[in-house]
Amino acid sequence: SISGYFAGTVTDNDGGGIASTFSTNSIYVSYSDSMDNGMGVGLTMSVTSASITTDINIDTGMGTIGLGTGQDSAVDGMDGSPACFSLNACGSALSGKDGGAGLYNDGDTASGNSIRYSNSIGGVSFAVTRGMEVDSTAATAGTAQRNDGRQTDIVAVPAGSDAPEGYTRLMGADATEGHAAVMSYAASASLMGATVKAGVSQIDNKGATADTDPNFVTVGYSLAGLSLGYAMYDGDNGGEETQMGVGTSLMGMSVGVTFADADLATDVDYTMISASKGMGAASFGIDYTETDVAGTDTGDSDAWQFTYVVGF
Repeated sequence: SISGYFAGTVTDNDGGGIASTFSTNSIYVSYSDSMDNGMGVGLTMSVTSASITTDINIDTGMGTIGLGTGQDSAVDGMDGSPACFSLNACGSALSGKDGGAGLYNDGDTASGNSIRYSNSIGGVSFAVTRGMEVDSTAATAGTAQRNDGRQTDIVAVPAGSDAPEGYTRLMGADATEGHAAVMSYAASASLMGATVKAGVSQIDNKGATADTDPNFVTVGYSLAGLSLGYAMYDGDNGGEETQMGVGTSLMGMSVGVTFADADLATDVDYTMISASKGMGAASFGIDYTETDVAGTDTGDSDAWQFTYVVGF
């Protein structure tokens, strides 16, 4: 089978002008069959403007083994927020992930090409992934230029030294810190009508960077036409974000509101109001997001985002 998916956005960044971007632009080719021993095998290839990734999943009858270049970490596959109702912004923490502004890291980037085992036992679906180990590398000799682009300010960088602060490498390489193979664990179960998911990744670095065990818990529940959601993302590094949200159907549209509190070095509160409409092969949505940084007006914003999605 062959399918495709495109998700584009037009964003008004509160005085920063209007920007048009896309978050997903993919063609998916899928194939499944049975091997001579009766085990099932499936292959999915994802073709994007950035890369081509391939997943191979082998159904052993006692769980599924996943291999290939597109395997997510176990946490990344389950940490979507049930408290978010946007077409395009519900991956996890609103404050960012992968060591970004929000400090929550799902372990996926550090894992690289993971090996995955997944199964379902007694109503509990779970997955375990093991990433690839990365060695630390030493700096090599080269040159660096000032970040402001001054061509005359090019300096030599000896082997064993990183580029000076305020400079960008032109030749050679800075030292990079490796990490042990990332282990990631996640599970999902239904409990008294609620869907509960939880997981943790173990990221052990080989240098001065502290080891972390970022983790998440989400709960989704449906009641009288309302979808209720709760999510907690803990970076295990002093950063934590909590989300609560409620959604429903109104005049043929899906609508919802999300409240998020990011407990960071400087706390940040988010309010997101979302509305979307599915129209067969295409869907359209609009989000209004208010960001409030504690104790200052710097970083506060009111942003509008229009999302259009086409799939086949």
